[in-house]
Amino acid sequence: MSDKRYTNRLFSIVASHPKLILVFALVLSLLSVLYTKQKMEFLTGRDDLMPKNASFQVDYRAYREEFGDQEEIVAVLESDDAEKSTRAADALYLRLARDKGLYREIFYPGGLPYFRKNGLLFMPLEDIKRLRSTLTMAAPVLKDLAVAPSVQTLFTSLTAQIDGYLAKPDADSLKSLTFMLSTLDKGFKGFDGKTSALSMDSFLKGSGEGEPSLLESAGKQQVITLRPIKEEGSFVASEKSIKAARGALKEILARSEFKGVSGGLTGVPVLEYEEMVTGQRDIELATILSLSLTVLLLLFAFRGILNVVAAMVSLIVGICLSFGFATLAVGHLNILSMVFAIMLIGLGIEYGIQVVLRYQEELGKGSEGMQAIETGLSANIRSIIMAAATVALAFATFAFTDFKGIAELGIIAAGGVVICVISTFTVLPAMLILLERFRSRSRIRTSKVVKGAPLGLLFDKPRAVITFTLLLSLLCIYPTLQMRFDYNLMNLQAKGLQSVEYAYKLMRSKENSGYFAAVTARDKQEAQQLTQRLEKLPAVDHVVSVASLVPDQQEAKLAELAALRQIMDQVRPVPYEENLRVMELPTVFENFRDRVNKLKMDLEKDNKPEAKTVSAFLGTLDNFFASLEKEKDKNALGMLREFQGSMFAELPAKLTMMKESLNASAVSEAEVPAQLKERFISKNGKLLLQVAPKKEIFEREPLAEFVSQVKSIVPAATGEPVMVYESLTILRNSYLRAFAYAFIGIAVILLINFKSIRYALLGSLPLAAGLLLMVGGMWVAGVSFNSANIIVLPLILGVGIDSAIYVINRYRQGEETPAQVVMSSAGIGVFLNALTILFSFGALMVAHHQGVFSIGAVMSFGMVASVAVFLAFLPALLKIWGKR
Repeated sequence: MSDKRYTNRLFSIVASHPKLILVFALVLSLLSVLYTKQKMEFLTGRDDLMPKNASFQVDYRAYREEFGDQEEIVAVLESDDAEKSTRAADALYLRLARDKGLYREIFYPGGLPYFRKNGLLFMPLEDIKRLRSTLTMAAPVLKDLAVAPSVQTLFTSLTAQIDGYLAKPDADSLKSLTFMLSTLDKGFKGFDGKTSALSMDSFLKGSGEGEPSLLESAGKQQVITLRPIKEEGSFVASEKSIKAARGALKEILARSEFKGVSGGLTGVPVLEYEEMVTGQRDIELATILSLSLTVLLLLFAFRGILNVVAAMVSLIVGICLSFGFATLAVGHLNILSMVFAIMLIGLGIEYGIQVVLRYQEELGKGSEGMQAIETGLSANIRSIIMAAATVALAFATFAFTDFKGIAELGIIAAGGVVICVISTFTVLPAMLILLERFRSRSRIRTSKVVKGAPLGLLFDKPRAVITFTLLLSLLCIYPTLQMRFDYNLMNLQAKGLQSVEYAYKLMRSKENSGYFAAVTARDKQEAQQLTQRLEKLPAVDHVVSVASLVPDQQEAKLAELAALRQIMDQVRPVPYEENLRVMELPTVFENFRDRVNKLKMDLEKDNKPEAKTVSAFLGTLDNFFASLEKEKDKNALGMLREFQGSMFAELPAKLTMMKESLNASAVSEAEVPAQLKERFISKNGKLLLQVAPKKEIFEREPLAEFVSQVKSIVPAATGEPVMVYESLTILRNSYLRAFAYAFIGIAVILLINFKSIRYALLGSLPLAAGLLLMVGGMWVAGVSFNSANIIVLPLILGVGIDSAIYVINRYRQGEETPAQVVMSSAGIGVFLNALTILFSFGALMVAHHQGVFSIGAVMSFGMVASVAVFLAFLPALLKIWGKR
């Protein structure tokens, strides 16, 4: 064919060399894929996404230069039995130590002899005094139980104590009895036929006030921190270390001796690893789903496989070349830019849809195949270029923000849009030309506007449509003003993740491993002054430093411990033996029940407040005996064995551990282990202060309060909370700035394209209404903006204004009414474009990663709103004010 037959120069070139263009595009795509596979890297750390010159980044780098990389994998083990948790942690520590070459340091504070021997000195003095009071009250029973730990001994000892009180009442004896009976009340109430709910720690360390004491809770949660050896260039630098730690933990928890102990891994490396792995898996699944849905939609829209093949080949070429461009221009992807492939599926196919639909429309009117292809291309060149320019501009504005992760996404996505347009103008017509010979003319259908179509009622009442849309948009102003930005990075993770669960547990337990503000001091004097000022802040719970590694009030505490040793010297535990003398138990039970009842009546006679506690215990005791009576012919003996074993089998070991813990001695800073000191003293002699928050600071309000208060004392404070707050603030502001830039740029493009302020306003008004409706829908659904989904704001601008360009350009090209434009290839194309983007981003809603899911959810709200306003509101505006 001669090039002179075609008026469009671009199409003339493509028509002359369709095979050459296709082969060149496919070869270049293959080379791009190979290049990407070899050179593309992934960045997993949030630090890599942030602006390097930001003050908080500078502070953090200075901190790391002094104290090194302190990002830690945190292994947590916990149970209701402190002794069992400790043994499990001991075993895990030994197991982890066997994995050579994976960790720079394994730190197990609970296993250090320094804390094992002197742990009680680190407890508040008031708690130690309460411990002395508790053990004084429990000592008579403990003395008996130590020699013969059994249910019989427990009831016999208490019966004797009640007899002693009834014979000679005194306040101390009554206080002791009340404590013992109220503690027993918990155990009997919680007995399920197998185990008692009563922990012997309640006898040894209980507060006697209903709530577990700090001492009673101590040791139930054990923490081991691991500093991984990172593999540079790996997809996740700490992956091997994390997998090894997880395997070791699983191995320990599977041992029968640690039944009842639970555990998990958390810490920044683990959270980032699970975020990247989950995100990558979700993106891969969503990409496959998005492509599949797009193909199905095109099959329905194009009513034939040939045009679908042509459009998809063009799209895939564009995506492959875009990956090559991303590798060449940036060289890596991050958790934000990973979604760009999904974006290009929805955005890239948009341009092909417009060309193919116009081509089919021309065929329906009777045009010859090649002429129809040329018209499909030439009629849309201006609209596609302007539409692509708006989307590319929306992405390009990202590059002007301070956030590196966003800037890189903007460069990659803007380049990808341009490449997809080039592919649409070259590969797509080449494919249509090459497939032309395979078409059956008899299957080509005409495209006509059906008068009285379902949308006719909307088109016949433009003022009603305008009024309704404006009112609905105004209603959405309130939720828009109420919309908040979610600073909680935990809400982005997949639901049910172990690392998230234990991150919250550590925050509540005051361990705060890895989640504290870091402050440095030049010397001890400055450290002491800063500590005093920081601990006065309402948002600060406590400050950990070298000084806090030496317990305070040692003289008073040692005096209390000496008194405790005298009490416990009378308690001499022997190994547990199941000595359940069944024949004697009914008499023991009856005597005990009789004495409790006499005690109750005696207290009630004297109107003593303790009568209420004793009466409650008597009711619980009767229920316990009734449950045994019910099972007397079945499993009563087994129930008693279980009850006794769960209460007393480990009592000797607990008593021994308690007595050993009382042997603390005075310590000084010189005795603090070197492994501990190294964490708080830098190579240059600077001192580290770890500032722990009083509240959970994953949410914005407590996080902002904590960071602002700490920085008011130390402006250079850093650490994970500071990094999260500052980086997310920059991210939010960067997107909003990009949104403003995009809006201004798009307004300029509209003026250039339409050469009319009126048409530019007509195109912008539906966009504003669509954005308001989108936010209103999010508010109703309870979806907030976060560090992941806020990416769609500038994108909605670009995609939304595309619809205006296609509809208004088609409207101004001929004599069609707004209704006819909507029912033409341009209007149908807008509808299909919205559906493809809805499908591509909606596919993200299969993701487990909540951040990825929220991108799909917000974009889906945006696309539904866009379809509504651009296929109903815009035609109504054009009918009233769209004079040609």
